[in-house]
Amino acid sequence: MPPEDYTMSAKSFLRIINRCGKRTLSYLFLLNIITILCFLGCSNTPKQTRGVWKTVMKGDWSAHLHDVHFISQTHGWAVGNSVGVFSGHTVDETDRSYTEGAESIILHTTDGGENWHRQNSGIFGKPLWKVHFRNASEGWSVGEGGVVVHTTDGGKTWQKIETGTQNNLHSLYLGKVIGWIVGDWGTLLKTTDGGKTFQKIDGSIFGEKSLKDIYFADDSHGWIITYSTPNDSENAGYIYHTTDGGKTWQEQFWTKPALFGLHFVDKRTGWIVGDKRSLYVTIDGGKNWEFVTDGSNQRHKEEYGQPDYLGKEPLHTFTLYDVDFVDNQHGWIVGDLGVILRTTTGIKKDGSSVWKHQRGGPRFHNSADGLLLGVDFVSKKLGWVVGENGTILHTRNGGITWEAQSSPTHLLFDVCIVAKDKGYVVGDRGAILQTDDGGTKWQAQDSRTAECFGATHFVSPQKGWAVAESGVILHTTNGGAVWERQTSNTTQGLLAVFFIDEQTGWCVGSAGEIVHTSDGGKTWSRQQSGVPYNLFDIHFTSKKEGWVVGLFGTLLYTIDGGNRWQMSTLTRQLTKRDINENIWLKAVYFVSPQIGWVVGDNGAVFHTDDGGKSWSRQESHTQNFLYDVFFISKNEGWIVGKEGLILYTNDGGENWRPQRTGTRTDLTSIHMSSPHSGLVTGQGGTILKYEVVESE
Repeated sequence: MPPEDYTMSAKSFLRIINRCGKRTLSYLFLLNIITILCFLGCSNTPKQTRGVWKTVMKGDWSAHLHDVHFISQTHGWAVGNSVGVFSGHTVDETDRSYTEGAESIILHTTDGGENWHRQNSGIFGKPLWKVHFRNASEGWSVGEGGVVVHTTDGGKTWQKIETGTQNNLHSLYLGKVIGWIVGDWGTLLKTTDGGKTFQKIDGSIFGEKSLKDIYFADDSHGWIITYSTPNDSENAGYIYHTTDGGKTWQEQFWTKPALFGLHFVDKRTGWIVGDKRSLYVTIDGGKNWEFVTDGSNQRHKEEYGQPDYLGKEPLHTFTLYDVDFVDNQHGWIVGDLGVILRTTTGIKKDGSSVWKHQRGGPRFHNSADGLLLGVDFVSKKLGWVVGENGTILHTRNGGITWEAQSSPTHLLFDVCIVAKDKGYVVGDRGAILQTDDGGTKWQAQDSRTAECFGATHFVSPQKGWAVAESGVILHTTNGGAVWERQTSNTTQGLLAVFFIDEQTGWCVGSAGEIVHTSDGGKTWSRQQSGVPYNLFDIHFTSKKEGWVVGLFGTLLYTIDGGNRWQMSTLTRQLTKRDINENIWLKAVYFVSPQIGWVVGDNGAVFHTDDGGKSWSRQESHTQNFLYDVFFISKNEGWIVGKEGLILYTNDGGENWRPQRTGTRTDLTSIHMSSPHSGLVTGQGGTILKYEVVESE
């Protein structure tokens, strides 16, 4: 404001109007305005600050990638299908059949994977399973519903080739002139014009089996692997062979596990992989197939026991999906649990074969990977692997080390900041991420589990807990360098964890489960919640006083550390509309024993200033689902929710205002370390960081 000398009362201004004519008044008014503007312009006004939310991490591709193919050290393609929310289309990510609605994905790189760019396949609702390029210009991809697409300009444009079938197509092999495509229900397609057109070939010998992969060692010698039928739960695997270029096919071998990938280095030496860690090798063109056991999975053998023959598999096995060789000795296999196996000996003279773990597996599962579906090497050193959740991995040293060429697309559920720059995030498929720079860069930690984490809580930069499905509780005393499992005394899924100090903590989860520890998690004991509903969040203000929220408007409180949990007045005062809508209360936060907030579905925000004796509803001005709430004082707080929503208040919630986030992704959790610094997590590997910028 200008100094008092420059102000004018209303009465004085009216007297001037009466004494002076309009002309004089106009000069005085103009003079007054100029004087005020000069004062404001010349005053030493300090710079103003404002905060903005910036996306520091998100999944590069909201997609599952099924196959990858490189024609050189620089040029390559990967194909798959979208999951979750992508380009405005919603797909059920849990449905592994990738039902109608999954958008096809084709990615292309010209710099060895440093940068991947999406190409337009022209296909919607049909996932792509395999890709093959003959050179830098001409390539093909096949997929669901009989889809075959072809490009002659490196993928700038793709054209659909009519095949006359609606059956799913799983793999292809293209020679210079002759080529093949295989699919469900015994589907076999052939081209004799270099891939311009395809005709259906009699596949009666295959019956209704699902043909999973095809490979030709030369124009005459080829193999097809199958598993039973698309609807057969037995999933038996069959191997068929041709020696006359596909004119006739003969069954070579049958095995119980389903088979998914094959590769031949010549017409005599080949490899097949499949379910239950199945790995077979032949050195006589398939007349005999040997089940590889010795050394094929060293960590697996040490931890779970090695299968000596079919039917004697260890309890914990995993599926192998793809295999690739660059010569007779150097090969790689990929599968679920993020597993990558490598051999540098091929088949020894004594017929044995040694495969060593490079990554993943049931004992040292790298939680950032998950299911790996495709592998391709262009030399002994350079190779790529793709998989679910947009995973693209690259090695420059034959697999000794692997680097990610894409960000993970996990659903991230919780964030905890424990120091100015140090924080942790957890999510599905065993994801634990850690930052040392305030959230700009994140590193994956090995959780040694593929379970879905619901929450994490740290009491110091070194000591913290993470909870997950199946009663999993992990604890670290070194900042996540090593996570050790604690015995939780429950098998229920755990959705939230809270520690009041290094010794005293609680976890809540499905079916009303509450477990408590008073010795840092060495022992956990169950507490009776009195409700059968899922419980989503927990917050304690002291060792005695705490709150829990859950399904159907559930809000519980305790005043004795959880020995007795009682239903709060809020649950009893919810409106009939709330009950009819089955309102879910998702999060609870208290800044003191007296002052707290609860948020939930349909924009629900409740507030107490008397320790929960009474609750009032605050107007959020949204009907979106609200997933988390955080306050740094009794006045200043934030709420996050569906479709990129962040609400902010600086008056204790009397007024909630949306903040610009730049995303439509569902946001699941928020933690603020100060009014000027915080982190938010969300769907598709999304992490937002709150930063203050200066403005004039």
